[in-house]
Amino acid sequence: MSKRDYYSVLGVSKGASEKDIKKAYKKLAMKYHPDKNPGDATAEANFKEVKEAYEILTDKEKRGQYDRFGHAAFENGGFGGHGGHSGHGGGFEDIFGDAFRQRGGGFGGGSFGGGGFGGFEDIFSQVRGGRGRPRAQKGQDHEYTLTVDFIDAVQGAEKTVELPINGEQKKINVKIPAGIKDGEKIRYSGKGGLGSNGGPAGDLLLIIATRPHAFLDRDGNDLICNTKVDMVTAALGGEVEVNVLDSRFKLKIPAGTQTGRKFKMTGKGVTNRKDETGDLLVKIQVETPTNLTEAQRELLEQFRATL
Repeated sequence: MSKRDYYSVLGVSKGASEKDIKKAYKKLAMKYHPDKNPGDATAEANFKEVKEAYEILTDKEKRGQYDRFGHAAFENGGFGGHGGHSGHGGGFEDIFGDAFRQRGGGFGGGSFGGGGFGGFEDIFSQVRGGRGRPRAQKGQDHEYTLTVDFIDAVQGAEKTVELPINGEQKKINVKIPAGIKDGEKIRYSGKGGLGSNGGPAGDLLLIIATRPHAFLDRDGNDLICNTKVDMVTAALGGEVEVNVLDSRFKLKIPAGTQTGRKFKMTGKGVTNRKDETGDLLVKIQVETPTNLTEAQRELLEQFRATL
């Protein structure tokens, strides 16, 4: 079965911003999340499709490849490949060909006039980059975006990823620090581009991007849990069960609670890489019932009459 266009999967235009893509992904992830659709194989397949589209379109490099080549960019190793010399002796010929062309076209020209081999010595000076000793230079740093799940960014995790390192695809083990934020970087010294003239290799930098969660958000070190409450409990008061990461607890809801009200639990938020911990904020969303029975409708009509 052919894959659907990633933009169509998320319901966004090809020119959509990253913010619009994240917004669309979050909406669909909440709709198809396996926790909300237990045992529904279609919803699970849709969730995986949406997640795959999000990962590609929020990675700048992968999105560019997808826009140019479509799904073929990620099949059979994708496009690209390694550069190299065509024919034989290409590197030697190119270096010396450029040098001779700069000096007047080769041995038959006037570059060797005046006796001796001064011109020839000058040519080799150009190839060496000057008469002095070449200066050692550090290799280029290479940056890649690594998209991780919201939970992994909060709690930390270890992943094995495959990246192009010095012209070869290599697998590296990545330790994702607990509490890492969007845009923060993980540095691997000496895993970047090769140095020149004996210089050290550059570094590999992984820029972290976090996938949105179905019902959790983050504001700095504060963890926000969006929790749905039926309108009767919100009006009369009661309890609601809250699930946050690996914890479950009962939260008392005061009578008259409105949508958007937050209940703070100090020190229960995200601990960042500096060992600073925020708060947990349970944000209430009051649900309006749909598909009322006739009896329920009559009761609400009676209630409305008393207002």
